[in-house]
Amino acid sequence: MSKNLRLIALSSLILSFNVFAKPVIELYKSPTCGCCKEWAAIMEKKGYEVNVNHARDWSDVKQEFGMPNQLMSCHTAVIGGYMIEGHVPESDIKRLLEERLENISGIAAPGMPQHSPGMARPGQEYKGFNVVSFDKTGHMKLYNKY
Repeated sequence: MSKNLRLIALSSLILSFNVFAKPVIELYKSPTCGCCKEWAAIMEKKGYEVNVNHARDWSDVKQEFGMPNQLMSCHTAVIGGYMIEGHVPESDIKRLLEERLENISGIAAPGMPQHSPGMARPGQEYKGFNVVSFDKTGHMKLYNKY
C-alpha cells in the first residue's frame, strides 16, 4: 500500500472515530463544591471529556442561554450547544443531544436533589426530582420526571 493510501485510510479511520465521539462538557463550578466533582466523574465514566472551569460567578453563561432563575443549581455545564444546569442524569443529556430540538436552549435539575447524579449514593436509583427544559425566552417545560 502506498504512503498516500495509508494516509487516506488513517484519515478515514480518524474521521469515523470522531463521528462517534461524545462532545466535550465545559463545566462551571465553585472550586470547593464536591457534589459537582462527583457529577463530573459520572459524566467521565459515561465517556465524556469534562473541562472544569472553577469560578465564583458564571451568571453570564446562564444569561446567554436564557435560564430562568428558579432552575438554578450548584453548577452549570455547556455541551453540544446546550446548557445543562445542575445534577441532570446522563440519559437526559444523551436524549437532548440526539433529539437536537431547536426550541430548547438547555435542561436543568433545579436545586440539589438528594437522589440525583452526584448527590445519590453509588448504585442508588435516581428519584424524587424533575428535569426541566427551557428556551432563551425563559419558557419552561417538564423534560423528565424521576
